[in-house]
Amino acid sequence: MNIDNLCMNCMSDMNGEMQCPNCGYNLDSPQFSPDLPLKTIIGNKYIIGCVISSNSEGSLYMSYDIEREIAVLVREFYPERFCERHEDGVQVVVPEEFKDKYYAYLGQFKDLWTNLAMIRGFSAHVPVLDVLEENNTVYAISEHVESISLRDFLLRSKTGYLNWEKANQLFMPVLTLLSTLHKRGIVHYGISPETLMIGRDGKLRLTGFSISQCRFSGTDFNPEFFDGYTPIEQYDQALDVGIRSDVYAFCAVLYRALVGSVPQDAIARSKNDQLIIPARYAEMIPAYVINALMNGLQIDPMERTNDIETLRDELSATPSSVISSISGVSIHPEEDKKPEVVYVEEDTPGSTALKTFIIILIVGLLAFGGWMAYEFISDRMNETPVEEPTTVSNPVEVPDFTNWPYKEIVANPVQNKRFTIKVTYDYSSTIQKDHIISQSITPGEIVEEGTELTFVVSKGPEYVAIPSVVGLAEDIAKAQLEGAGFVVVVEKKANLGNNEAGTVAGIEPGEGTSHIKGTTVTLYVWDETDFDFPTDNLLGGSFFEDLFGDYFR
Repeated sequence: MNIDNLCMNCMSDMNGEMQCPNCGYNLDSPQFSPDLPLKTIIGNKYIIGCVISSNSEGSLYMSYDIEREIAVLVREFYPERFCERHEDGVQVVVPEEFKDKYYAYLGQFKDLWTNLAMIRGFSAHVPVLDVLEENNTVYAISEHVESISLRDFLLRSKTGYLNWEKANQLFMPVLTLLSTLHKRGIVHYGISPETLMIGRDGKLRLTGFSISQCRFSGTDFNPEFFDGYTPIEQYDQALDVGIRSDVYAFCAVLYRALVGSVPQDAIARSKNDQLIIPARYAEMIPAYVINALMNGLQIDPMERTNDIETLRDELSATPSSVISSISGVSIHPEEDKKPEVVYVEEDTPGSTALKTFIIILIVGLLAFGGWMAYEFISDRMNETPVEEPTTVSNPVEVPDFTNWPYKEIVANPVQNKRFTIKVTYDYSSTIQKDHIISQSITPGEIVEEGTELTFVVSKGPEYVAIPSVVGLAEDIAKAQLEGAGFVVVVEKKANLGNNEAGTVAGIEPGEGTSHIKGTTVTLYVWDETDFDFPTDNLLGGSFFEDLFGDYFR
């Protein structure tokens, strides 16, 4: 494609026209500072286009990958409060008084997107293709999936809401992704109909990741809240935030999808809770789903569903979740206080005397044991002289070298005088190659000058080839993949009876491709055949037509 004819809004070919025939973008439309100038090239391969969205952390740009010749998304870390543009309009300049904070948050941004880049094989996740350090900042490059926000989709749908059967198909893959994110220490803090996108393929994807400080009050950033979906603890610094915050936001979005209206704002609910499910919708939603929503939408985070796994169980009506919810938790926990049940064993004839004897025996044994311990300690103190505290003639305090470039340290004459430096190497998916993973002496410890200090230095991420598992039994294939260092997710594949149930139908990413150790792979396994194969499914038929209407035509 001729780059000069590239539309900066949708990355399609404008065919020499001044106005894009695909999206209506005008060729002379400006992009204002401090956003990156149109057609800026990042990493020698990504052409920056129009801004899609921004928050206090930075901006998201429609972009183009010159090598692959595809549209991509570029997220730039640019917190305006701490930095400014160089006169060239691209480089990021950080004033001296903001450097500590800027680089600390920049590190969090890089860690977040590096971690996200390791996640593969989830239909609800937009794959991260690259994380670049350039221009004194970091850029995260993701796939571009043609889609609209869940908010716009619901507003444009015929009814404005979904029935549970359709919502279940859309939302369950998002729960699977959230469970994995939480296990990796990533909490989204911004799940909403604006950060959930629905694509042409009918799949719901979670977008809008930012460092957590962007979504709390009382931080260095202007908080990005989503009214109706942000839980109370993100407004209140005195409350703890965490996985329960994502549980609330997810349930609020599911409520919107099933009921057709935005949930009452968390702050308003804390003063006068009026969140209900109207009867006309409640009769169409399974009771166990209503129960799950009520548990997940508790205002008090300590009264709320603990984690995504529990929420999934409740939404699926598993036996354990049904048993735990028999009491019928409502949206008003203060009305459901249950008396504590205390069981007291009734005394039997002779039991009182036996208990008295046991108590006397225990007291006697404790007294004897205490006397023996006293005698032993006294003897040891008489035998062993108390050692004088050691002193260090040339004291050196050990810095925290974690994440430092190893080559800079060994080339530094001051550090070589202070320590006798040794090194070993290991793989790391979180620490940059040739940077220090760990050190043998705890930071802050005072040691003698010249003490041996051993560093473990990163060799970068370890890449492993996906073994051939198609056709194998599920348990054997899973064992081979996990043994190779992959995280395995199993999805059932509809079986018309032509395939052996329980065997592997396919794998994503594909066999023989190499990926970072710890990458998530999806194992598609043939399902049992004792069911009627649905002809009305997500990828075609009346379901797709009803779901999308005329939007994508």
